[in-house]
Amino acid sequence: MQQSTAQPTAAFLFEGGFRIFFLSAAFYAALIMVLWILDLSGASDLLGTLSLLPGSLWHAHELIFGFVMAVVAGFLTTAVPVWSDSPRIRGAELAFLYGLWLLGRLAVFFSELLPMLLSSLIDLAFIPVLAWIIARRIIAKKLWRNMGFIPLLLLIFTGNLLVWMEMLAFTAVSANTGIRLAIGLLVLMTVLIGGRVTPVFTGNWLKRHDMAPLPQSPGWLTKATLISCLAVILGELFFPQTVPVSLLYALAGLLILLRLAYWQGWRTAKDPLMWVLHLGYAFLGFGFLAEGTSILIEDFPEILANHVLTIGGLGIMILGMMSRIALGHTGRPLTVSPVITFSYFLILISMIARIVPPLVLPDLEEVGLHLAGTCWTLAWLLYLWIYTPILGSPRADGKEG
Repeated sequence: MQQSTAQPTAAFLFEGGFRIFFLSAAFYAALIMVLWILDLSGASDLLGTLSLLPGSLWHAHELIFGFVMAVVAGFLTTAVPVWSDSPRIRGAELAFLYGLWLLGRLAVFFSELLPMLLSSLIDLAFIPVLAWIIARRIIAKKLWRNMGFIPLLLLIFTGNLLVWMEMLAFTAVSANTGIRLAIGLLVLMTVLIGGRVTPVFTGNWLKRHDMAPLPQSPGWLTKATLISCLAVILGELFFPQTVPVSLLYALAGLLILLRLAYWQGWRTAKDPLMWVLHLGYAFLGFGFLAEGTSILIEDFPEILANHVLTIGGLGIMILGMMSRIALGHTGRPLTVSPVITFSYFLILISMIARIVPPLVLPDLEEVGLHLAGTCWTLAWLLYLWIYTPILGSPRADGKEG
């Protein structure tokens, strides 16, 4: 089992962004779902009492701007110093950034007890500061290839701003637009990052196992995939839920799957750390196809298509990347625990339980919701069980970080 025998300490959590942010993201992913299921079932009115955001909006907002953005922060604060050959983001700088994220979560949860403007300003502060911290390193080293992450972050910030503008009554209906914009941008970011690392990891794996290398993926396919994903975001922003947008969804989904086919994930099927990335990337493609289908077919609700993209695509990719990065950046072998392999399947079951019952067994929709929430929560608790000792301990190879 991939556990460290070293005693976890708080000091090591601020030696690298992936440590504190990945553990916090996993904990928060579980907590969000527990609170949401309790609220949905009527077992608790905690959300309605303490947060001004309606339950469904709080659920979406915190999964995006709380959970996923914590993962993004953990990834970028770890990767950018490596890309730029700069000092690690650690210590007081990292603690300040993390404090902003944590204060944002508390401000949203207790927004009923605070002036709404204050809650919004606290929550909105995190993403611009994250963008500034990584932008300084990217610009200093002229890493223009990675400069795209800055406008992506600022546009995600705009999505959050649109949510708060509706809550503050500056706009009539902008919260849903903000949520959808942020999801689209985070999916684009995942398509971009996953498209960089998955073929590299796959090629390295095949080389280590003395297997034939991957075929060269055509350059036009990468550009077309990213452009089509961006076109979907723009289409949803200005012409939401229209037939042309459904065609853009279909095009983007097919291009993602075509790109994935070049990486030949089936050849790495015996290694969970490899197949989970291919599976997650596949569900990004399936999610786009599902979104396009939901526009054309009334009996396939958009909310279900959205969960193919978020639970299946983002959820599986995030868990796969978090489990791999946590091993690699703590100097441990890239061999995943069977417990974590089980957690991959739990996320998959969560997606199926959320989507299938409303379509074919409507009487069991509530059961499916509870099963989906339980599997999601358990997956992230298992991550915490295995990785808390690892992420709270020194690197196994004695190096810093």
